[in-house]
Amino acid sequence: MDKEKCKQILIEELGVHFESEYSLPPLAARIFANLVVTEEEGLTFDDCLTKRGASKSSISTSLNLLQQTGFINYFTKSGDRKRYFKVAEKDAFFIKKLNQTLKRIESESLMIEKVAEYNKAHNPQKHEENKEKKRIYIKCLEDTREIYRKTIADLKNLKQ
Repeated sequence: MDKEKCKQILIEELGVHFESEYSLPPLAARIFANLVVTEEEGLTFDDCLTKRGASKSSISTSLNLLQQTGFINYFTKSGDRKRYFKVAEKDAFFIKKLNQTLKRIESESLMIEKVAEYNKAHNPQKHEENKEKKRIYIKCLEDTREIYRKTIADLKNLKQ
């Protein structure tokens, strides 16, 4: 299979992944996928228009969404009025995604503790029945939280 065909398949697979993982609309997910795999320094609005074949307003809306959510940013070149879009700093993107997951883990842990406290006070039998399950689950959350914190710290250290 030639390079272009492989690239198109990868863009489609990435697009589907970005749709489900990051709740992006299909066009925005494909544009982001294009930016992830491009060999170019960045893609212009016209490049995105040509590669995706969508309307100008749809491309514009998708690029704006990707910028607002921090997936992409743009730069300009001296003497060129065009904006070039590129994937936001990868380490910043990864740190942001890890922090979001870390917040979900912390929220989950807090809710589990609140349910346990409620059961302890108002449903002691259920509290006792679930004590070991809760301990194992909370331990998993704590271990995961530590892995995420270390990974975030490692990524931040790469920036320096």
